[in-house]
Amino acid sequence: MGKYDTELYRAKANLCKTLADPTRQMILAELRGAEKTVGEIAEGIEVSQPTASHHLAILRERGIVLGRRDGANVYYSLANPKISEACDMVQGVLLSQVSRNRDLADKLLA
Repeated sequence: MGKYDTELYRAKANLCKTLADPTRQMILAELRGAEKTVGEIAEGIEVSQPTASHHLAILRERGIVLGRRDGANVYYSLANPKISEACDMVQGVLLSQVSRNRDLADKLLA
């Protein structure tokens, strides 16, 4: 085996692909701190219930969210609180890039 474990990097890339969708990002934000039904999630992120269900199925299949049945409802929650931390880290990097680009633009306009 070489310096890098290809399977590990493939798994990381697949996780990133799963999270690389704005609707799924909004779903994860909606699930911070409380479990919710698909209807509550759809209303919260302003998409149709079928759209929310589709993305929840992908997130559930990939082990990012969990579903808990209670009667006729399924309540979704984050499978791991570190998912929120990862999203926060990505947002922090994005904000740093925006700030750096703003500083560069200001210098160019000066």
